[in-house]
This record gives sequence, C-alpha cells and structure tokens, in this order.
Amino acid sequence: MAWLLLLDTCGEGGGVGLARVDGATAALVAERSLPGRETQERLMVALDEVFGEAGVTGSELDAIAVVHGPGSFTGVRIGLAAAKGLADALDVPLIAISRLESLASRWFVECDPESLNETVQAWLDAGRGDVFVGRYRGSVCEEEVMLPGAAAVARVGDAPVVVMEDRLAELLSRALRVSPVGVREALGIALRKYVAGEFADTALLDANYLRVPDAELALRARQCG
Repeated sequence: MAWLLLLDTCGEGGGVGLARVDGATAALVAERSLPGRETQERLMVALDEVFGEAGVTGSELDAIAVVHGPGSFTGVRIGLAAAKGLADALDVPLIAISRLESLASRWFVECDPESLNETVQAWLDAGRGDVFVGRYRGSVCEEEVMLPGAAAVARVGDAPVVVMEDRLAELLSRALRVSPVGVREALGIALRKYVAGEFADTALLDANYLRVPDAELALRARQCG
C-alpha cells in the first residue's frame, strides 16, 4: 500500500486530496476544496486537514501529484511551488499532470472507454478570446497549444471535444459540456504514472502555462529596448 497526495490549484476553484494506492487501484481517502480567491490562504490548512482525516503524516507519503496547468498564473504557481517544496522536503517523487489531460480523461473514462485509440480534444478557456487545446489519444499527448477561438474551431476536425466553460460550449455547439475537473480526475492519471514510474524532475519541472505571462512579455520588451 502507498499514499499519494494530489494538488490542483489551476482553476477558479482547486483542491487537495490524499489517496491510498493498492496495487493498480487507488481511492481518495480525504479531500478538501479550495475556493479560488482563498487558495493561498487555505492550502496549508487543507493539507493539514486531509492528513488528519486520513490519519497519516507527511513522512508516510510515497509520491506527490500536481496539476501544473494550464490555468490561472497565480493558481498554477501556488500549487506547483507547494508540490515541489513538499517533494523536496519529504524526499518523494513528483508527478506532473496537465489539466488538459484531466479533462480529456473524462471522455475516455466516462463517455467512451472503448475509444482509447481515438483522438479526443480538451478545450479550456484561456481568456482574451483564446483557447487552450489539448489533443490526446488515450494517455498519449499529441499536442497542447493555445489558439485564437476562431482558429481552434477551424481546425477542430472530427475528433470529439470536451469543454467545461459556457463560452466554449457556445463557441462549439457540438462540444460535450462537463463539470469542472479536479483532484478526482487527476487521480487516475497520477495512479498510472505512479505505477509506471513516470516521475518529473522536481528541480526542472515548470508551470504548463502555454501562454507567456504578461510580466515576462514586459521584461522581454524592456530587455529588447
């Protein structure tokens, strides 16, 4: 048996969860939600609560999984920093999960489990009229990119599209609208990567922004000037 901690702070709301892994199966033992505007203040409290509810300590963890974007710049940074800090302090491996893959997994797990050899697209609202697009064939990522909304629609093709936000459901009427993904959706991916030993380099793992932050663009402009 092993213990797996999950963190997702990428969206308007986030969450933390503690899962017990038994061979090729895993189950959430404790979970807490994180309201978007209170993520930073609530994160450490939520971690204490899930450990207390499960009756385990950080020293018993076997791995930490973090959803590292795309999403809110601030949210992504908070979750990634916490996961990397804990992984370093506890000397446990780190598992990186794309939020787009979590969304795509909704199709494979809930809608059409027999379609693992087909390509599914996951769309997330990137703001400013743009769309984060992930193309997945089962667990294989074929592409993750940010596109203008019109470009995303123009190149959608025949692949099923899964969305969470109303704007994207309106942008592409045939898209499948699902409820927001969180640590529960990330758990299946984390389990697969844990069993396969697919761990990230804690020191090198970066946020999966897909969009360059405005602050970095401004810095580049100053440097070029």
